[in-house]
Amino acid sequence: MPKDLELQSNRIALRLYESHRASLISYASRLSGDPAAAEDIVHDAWLLLDRQPATQPIREPLGYFKRIVRNLVFARARRARLENAARDFDTADAVGRMPDDRPSAEAELMAREEMQLVMDVLASLPERQQTAFKIYHFEGLKLREVGTRLGISTSLAQLLVTEAMQLCDEKRQKATR
Repeated sequence: MPKDLELQSNRIALRLYESHRASLISYASRLSGDPAAAEDIVHDAWLLLDRQPATQPIREPLGYFKRIVRNLVFARARRARLENAARDFDTADAVGRMPDDRPSAEAELMAREEMQLVMDVLASLPERQQTAFKIYHFEGLKLREVGTRLGISTSLAQLLVTEAMQLCDEKRQKATR
């Protein structure tokens, strides 16, 4: 990057700031609605323009400067909205409106009754079938592991668990009628 281009760019930025400062402040004030903030915005825009590396001359320096001012106004407005939203957020109210993950008393009672049906069916099964079902559904083992633990084939373990599940389903269906 040529040094003379950078010096020229810095001089242009300073000249623009000095000669158009009042009109840029007025422009920023109209956009932001805040005359006090407008002066800070224009100063920040000049700093950005002045610090920008000059790789090539800017065709419309004043238009570019105005664009920086406009972008800063909008960025400040966005930041203010986010800060206001964060400040106004009522955590206690939000927590109070959160849905409760616990089941209702009715759902809990129905689940207990259904579990009691399953336990009654299991109690009526032969011990090996009862154990296969419990290992598979309550301990979460795979059918292969059920078979290994009981000393039976995987297909027999599957048959025992499937038949027990069918009996439980039949009992549940009869209870809901």
